[in-house]
Amino acid sequence: MKFAVPAIASGVAGAILGVAAIAAITVASQQDSRPDLGQGADPGSSMLGNVQYGHR
Repeated sequence: MKFAVPAIASGVAGAILGVAAIAAITVASQQDSRPDLGQGADPGSSMLGNVQYGHR
């Protein structure tokens, strides 16, 4: 009988940790999308192809 209480406590702790691990894995696996790239920039202000060497 003296082993019943630790066994039950261990089982409850294991169940809680198991549920928490499953929830964390589920949330992590659902975050698989890329953020939307905002196209609000002015194309005329882009420096693509325009080499900038800095101020001399």
